[in-house]
Amino acid sequence: MRIYIDEAGLFVPPSTEPHSYSLVLALAIPSGFEQELFYEFLRLRDGWPVKGVEIKGSKLDESQAAGLIELVSRYDVVVNFFAIDMATHGDVVASDLKTRQADELTAHLTPAHHPNLVAQFRRDADYVRAMPNQLFLQSFLTIQLVLEVIQETTLYYAQRLPEELGEFAWFIDPKDHAITQMEEMWTTYILPFGESHFARKPMAALKEADYSYFDARYTIAADDEETKPHLEWMEQTYGIKLASRRGVTDAKLLLSGNRTFPDSRDSLGIQLADMLATVLRRALNDRLGYFGWKNYGKLLVVKARGESHFLQLGLPKTAPRVVQGHAKKVALALDNLAKPMVLDHGDVK
Repeated sequence: MRIYIDEAGLFVPPSTEPHSYSLVLALAIPSGFEQELFYEFLRLRDGWPVKGVEIKGSKLDESQAAGLIELVSRYDVVVNFFAIDMATHGDVVASDLKTRQADELTAHLTPAHHPNLVAQFRRDADYVRAMPNQLFLQSFLTIQLVLEVIQETTLYYAQRLPEELGEFAWFIDPKDHAITQMEEMWTTYILPFGESHFARKPMAALKEADYSYFDARYTIAADDEETKPHLEWMEQTYGIKLASRRGVTDAKLLLSGNRTFPDSRDSLGIQLADMLATVLRRALNDRLGYFGWKNYGKLLVVKARGESHFLQLGLPKTAPRVVQGHAKKVALALDNLAKPMVLDHGDVK
């Protein structure tokens, strides 16, 4: 499984528009047919009037955007995204959320923890607090997206292509940020929250599906001698009980075992993710005609009841997520064409 992550939008509040959506997007491509998809993508791209090694999604017209979506939809890829309306995410909202996220990193520390561990978590918290709001919002949505992609792709491909779950390879577009900055962000922010997330909320699974490839690579027996000390540390740090589980997800291996930050000029997967992200953002902000995006929903998987691609940060989880303006029309169209998660009928365990 090869997962390409990109974002679209500046993640800054608009100066005049009533709504302005920014988003992060993940394109999951099974490795078994990735090269065929890339070959067909190059054939399609070479037929466009706009030429170049890298064509941005902002340059596509309606016909080109529609052709791109039609091509990608022929393959059983999974696109997922999280979007926020920056008109409702000003500096006060972003700063408050950033402070709470930083506080969570040190919330469970006690005098019993090793001084080196305490110092590391405090450095991580300071790093989060110092992040510009623009980068923090992008990073926060990326975390939510990565965790959602892991859950969604394991459920989806365990029924269809279970062998693809034996290796998760992440490709993240650094955009204008230095590679070292992106690596630092991933290590000091995404990894700690990813680990605590999987510890608190084990992944849902279908009883009839095949998780053997995933388990062989990413599941560790809870009674493994090398794992015990780390589980004890997690129980102490996060105040959760892990010893009763038969196995736990190796979040560090899953999230960073195969992870790169390629130059988009050299990565067709990143270029595809960029085009799909930008086309979607243009659709949400009413900057692309209906013909160009009408079939976009075919790339998505139906969300579980109560879940949404659209987030309102800073509100309680029970608060309604209201999509406003033209984006509401787009959201409904996406949902109507999304692929089913379950092939037949299966119970989630």
